[in-house]
Amino acid sequence: MDRGGCELQQVKPGVPNRAIAAARPLGADLVVRRASHLIAAQSRNLWVLHKRLAVRLIALFLVAAIAAPSLYYKNSIANYLVDASGRISSLFAQAGLSVTELSLSGYALTNEDLLFSAVGLEPKLSLVNFDAEAARIRLEALPSIQEATIRKIYPNTLIVELVEKEPVAIWTVDGVNFAIDSFGKRIAPVAAPIAGLPLFVGDGAADNVPAMIALLNKYPRLNDGLLASSRIGDRRWDLIYDFGLRIMLPETGTASAMERLLTLQEKYQVFERDIAVLDMRLAEYIAVRPVDQTMTDTAERE
Repeated sequence: MDRGGCELQQVKPGVPNRAIAAARPLGADLVVRRASHLIAAQSRNLWVLHKRLAVRLIALFLVAAIAAPSLYYKNSIANYLVDASGRISSLFAQAGLSVTELSLSGYALTNEDLLFSAVGLEPKLSLVNFDAEAARIRLEALPSIQEATIRKIYPNTLIVELVEKEPVAIWTVDGVNFAIDSFGKRIAPVAAPIAGLPLFVGDGAADNVPAMIALLNKYPRLNDGLLASSRIGDRRWDLIYDFGLRIMLPETGTASAMERLLTLQEKYQVFERDIAVLDMRLAEYIAVRPVDQTMTDTAERE
């Protein structure tokens, strides 16, 4: 019987279903062909959209292919690992994962060359193989660095955030300036004294800075106009002021001498007088050297 353009055939038991296949509508073949074209088109789209990822996967496959025979010919596992690591790093770099951007922040005292050396960047270094923990340890070993944080931002950026130690004073010795911490330890060399930080001068001064800072904080009036505290013979201090006065403190009993100095200032205003040197090294009396008026007059005429 002819129904809808398709001839139905009776199938006998035990006979292959060829007749049924022959009776399948022609539209079914079109559906199969369209599905095949759709799969091919989707495959092409996936390649275009994810070409970069595919290249990286191919690079990883090549690494495995290179590594396998290398292991066979190497005399030791250690040599193989070193060689394979270099190849892997190179392939990752070729795949677009090399470090091309480095961001450094949070430093002012530390020399940049020291920072770059501690980070350990090398040509064609891949971000994947970069050992951030080892770099952090090297950075924090620098005298000026309190803390370092390293972040990898794929595909090729390295971010280094630093926290430097806080200097409390500047120490000048042999013409070189150093920022020092609260323990008198060097943090970093500086080009010039830093405004707002007390200046200490002379051999051995740094070791005695914490105690001297404590004394000066106890008698804050003595900080007004103070240019520098000079260590003399690594035994005692001289206070040097911007108005020309030099105060020679004793080797022992420094705090008592400072108290006497404040008493003199209250009674006689010694800081405002034409005094070049105030020698307080002896407890029994105070020696005073006035300003040389001859030199002052000459300077004024010039």
